Amino acid sequence: MADLLRVKGVTKEYKKDRVLEDANLVIEEGDIVGVIGQSGSGKTTLLSLIAGFIEPTDGEVVYISKVDKAEHNIHENLHKIKGHIGFTQQRNSFYGKLTVMENLVLFGRLCGLPNKTVLANAKNLLDFTHLTEHHNKLAEQLSGGMQKRLDISCSLVHKPKILLLDEPTADLDPILRREILNLLQEVNKQGVTIVIASHNLDEVESICNKVAVIHQGKVHSFGLIDDVRKPYLRDHFTINIQPGADKERLLNHLKQLQISKIIDHNGNLQIYPEKLEHTMSSLIGFIRDEHLNFHDLNIQKPSLRDVFEQIAGKD
Repeated sequence: MADLLRVKGVTKEYKKDRVLEDANLVIEEGDIVGVIGQSGSGKTTLLSLIAGFIEPTDGEVVYISKVDKAEHNIHENLHKIKGHIGFTQQRNSFYGKLTVMENLVLFGRLCGLPNKTVLANAKNLLDFTHLTEHHNKLAEQLSGGMQKRLDISCSLVHKPKILLLDEPTADLDPILRREILNLLQEVNKQGVTIVIASHNLDEVESICNKVAVIHQGKVHSFGLIDDVRKPYLRDHFTINIQPGADKERLLNHLKQLQISKIIDHNGNLQIYPEKLEHTMSSLIGFIRDEHLNFHDLNIQKPSLRDVFEQIAGKD
């Protein structure tokens, strides 16, 4: 995939308060990038810098044109580049007293699109986001899920190359969150690169191919999710066993192996081996020879949440 946007050594300060320091990212066409971090870590600031809403104190954000393949500083060429960027903030940006269609037309015109193009794009978006039958409803009368769909539609009406979203599923119930995530995946399949800032690490892991971990104002880690989590936790596996004597016998055997730790969750043993293959071989042989009873055994990769807790817990 070709590079679409680069964040190059970006630092942002507000009255000598450094919010973001020496951030470096490369976003490629087709990416869905998750930006994660604790509150106040600089996630929203990073999105605002990429969108061109604020200028960096140092460094630059550049957009790579498909026409000339050259880097164009977003803040110096915002009038040319803003049409390639869509932004959905945490709070809805649409106007509650306008209808769904009126909102889409307004945002399209604010982007400088001709009326014919605005109407065509709006009709396509209504169909794409399943809002067609609600096009004459006031935005304030829509359900929470439909309002979020409208908000995203307003950010897409000018057909941007990259869509930035700040906490797009905040305050939605689990079913509506899944609907919005599915919608974003469909948007991505239409050729739109996506960057999402979110506190919900499970959601980020479910739809993103890359992740940027922002910690104490710095990009602590960035890359493919598997690459980011690899250094922090060894492979671990879980055994669900029946309670009773078998559990104690199994634990006694495990303590003789090269295992960094064992966590007991009410009979569900989470095992962190130093050498996965050796531990698995020894464990399966022991279970077979001793005729132990157990329900399930599976190998799990460390989750994004595990990785983030490791990073945040180092302070």
